[in-house]
Amino acid sequence: MIDHVVKPTQSIVSRPLINRTNQLRLQRTLQKLPGTLFSYGWLILISIFTAGPFLWIVSTSFKTRDEVFTITPTLIPNHPTLANYQYILTQTPALRFFLNSVIIACGTMLLAILLTTLGAYALSRFNFRYRRSIGVWLITGQMIPGVVTLIPLFVLFTQLHLINSYFGLIMANTIAVLPFCVWMLKGYFDTVPKDLEEAAMIDGCSRVGAIRRVFLPMAAPGITSVALFSFTSAWQEFMFALTMMKDPSMYPMSVGINFFVGMGGTVAWGNIMAMAVLIIVPSLIFFLFLQRYLISGLTAGAVKA
Repeated sequence: MIDHVVKPTQSIVSRPLINRTNQLRLQRTLQKLPGTLFSYGWLILISIFTAGPFLWIVSTSFKTRDEVFTITPTLIPNHPTLANYQYILTQTPALRFFLNSVIIACGTMLLAILLTTLGAYALSRFNFRYRRSIGVWLITGQMIPGVVTLIPLFVLFTQLHLINSYFGLIMANTIAVLPFCVWMLKGYFDTVPKDLEEAAMIDGCSRVGAIRRVFLPMAAPGITSVALFSFTSAWQEFMFALTMMKDPSMYPMSVGINFFVGMGGTVAWGNIMAMAVLIIVPSLIFFLFLQRYLISGLTAGAVKA
């Protein structure tokens, strides 16, 4: 018995055809090369422009006083030191300023989430008179500079005895971020199907139960974006804090950094830069953890299906 060995059929591709395909790919790559180099060069330039000041702040915070005022500036310290951080953490109320900033920013974030969620849900789910007008007036409020509302709020809070209090500053910061947050969250809530809530209520849930068990989990990215925006806005806010806080022990870090500006005009740049790093890093870390939610929350509702 003779075994017949059947070899698999192999597709034969001519070598000139392969070379021609490689040439076409190379030609297309060379055609796209100038545009690619321009795009990456432009992105590198923008990155240097935006990250340069922060890198200089970090570098200066590790420099000695003599190196800060040297004629030839250096990005990398010749003799790095932690003296600036040691001074502000042990000889100044920087930790108290940090605690004040945490209280004010977290309080603003929680209050903004509560009010924004309720307001955005009402505008998204209920049909009532002046519904469209309210939405237009909310976004129009963003056109008013914050300095215009400073004096009226100061007079109002003085009458309500909210000056020099955490709650007063939290209220002021919440008022500043509320219009944009409601408008942004309303657009995100519009993308959540109403059918899911209706199905939950048919199955026996109340409206509150449907919101808590069905709606809020699906709306979590949008709510997280509001939390991030309100937290960072309150963390870096300066004008309201400087005006409404009279007791230096209640200053947030954005105002407490003025502690290092002397009466005679002398400025401790090393200490100021170390304080600036302590201000920037927490909000930067918070943003890096939640940036994907911020992007999804900002872009939701921009395109109608």
